[in-house]
Amino acid sequence: MPVNAKGNRRMTQYQLVAEGIKKLNEHNVPDADIDAELLWLFVSKQDKMAYIMNRQEEVTGAVRSSYEAVIDKRSERIPLQYITGTQCFMGYDFETAPEVLIPRYDTEVLVEQANHLIHDLHSDKMSVLDMCCGSGCIGLSVALMNPGVHIDLCDISDSAIALTTKNAKRLAVADYTVIKSDLFEKIDKKYDMIVSNPPYIESDVIDGLMPEVRDHEPRLALDGDMDGLKFYKAITENAESYLNEKGYILFEIGNHQAYDVQQLLVDRRFEEIRVVKDLAGNDRVVIGRKA
Repeated sequence: MPVNAKGNRRMTQYQLVAEGIKKLNEHNVPDADIDAELLWLFVSKQDKMAYIMNRQEEVTGAVRSSYEAVIDKRSERIPLQYITGTQCFMGYDFETAPEVLIPRYDTEVLVEQANHLIHDLHSDKMSVLDMCCGSGCIGLSVALMNPGVHIDLCDISDSAIALTTKNAKRLAVADYTVIKSDLFEKIDKKYDMIVSNPPYIESDVIDGLMPEVRDHEPRLALDGDMDGLKFYKAITENAESYLNEKGYILFEIGNHQAYDVQQLLVDRRFEEIRVVKDLAGNDRVVIGRKA
């Protein structure tokens, strides 16, 4: 293979990405081909079409070094979203940070269900609380898709509060408040809807998760205590006091938690309780209405 003036092998964009795929595969990175290409688009600041058109062009030294550096990071199983600093959610680009949980596509089901309820109630003046907001992806998406709805977002993590505030400004959300609060501790009003994706993984399961999650995402945002239900219990115990008459609560859940979370709502006399599945057919959201 030809070499350049510095003695390095000359490589086209296509060849460099192929090398990236090879290295990621050697480190058992899932979806190595997808991640290697996405990292190239990130470093080269191209879109997919530009890469297809230019992939036989030779790569310059500085860009090549930058790409090899991010491939090294991904080989260490650092999540792609922490390397690129963004994650698309509900069609919006949210900034990410290593101290805050990465938005998941499964969580879009929660936003979709909140949107359905808002539309069904024909209300453009609803107030919504996003509890354990993390990056703000749930509450801010609801706000962006339902102009006129006021969103409060709360979290105990300083990093989450900072990132949610940053994302709200980045996405030009009009009507929102960000509150640092340990669940309802600093909440002093009632809402028409509470949405929450709380930590729900059982403590002894976390060490068996894939390295991207186990070693890099914040345990505070994952750990739901030994039964995974700690935060569902705490939230449902107090939710009635913070919901307006006939207000709704919507939880994201783990795919084996539907019965237990429904029962918590039954015990607190919620009505119209139902479970919504995600696209993979797994139980994903539990909804209840205050009696």
